[in-house]
Amino acid sequence: MSKKVLTAYNAIDHTYFSQLSQRNKALYMYRSILRLANKWESDSQREDIRYETRSTFQKNKDLTDTEIINDKIEEARSRMLTALHYNIPYEKKKYNIPKYQIQMKPPPDPKDESGIC
Repeated sequence: MSKKVLTAYNAIDHTYFSQLSQRNKALYMYRSILRLANKWESDSQREDIRYETRSTFQKNKDLTDTEIINDKIEEARSRMLTALHYNIPYEKKKYNIPKYQIQMKPPPDPKDESGIC
């Protein structure tokens, strides 16, 4: 019997996941991430995944605002899928490209006869 390989497509049963209560979604994500850690190749990365999962879920266990809890569950799901897709257990870096404000001079006023803009 071959082991089932986890991918970003089969890691979460989305039909089942969408029907769970908020508490059960959090537990489902916690267990899924720990299962992912058990199948990770590198021992050091496996321990990093376990440690970060435990500490993050422990830190957020007292949240009561449903919107924040849903955001945290979605963040966990997203990070797990990113880890599976890119095969990296760490958060993917986000690059912020600075937005420069271009200050444009207003067009010259045709009624202005001074010639100075």
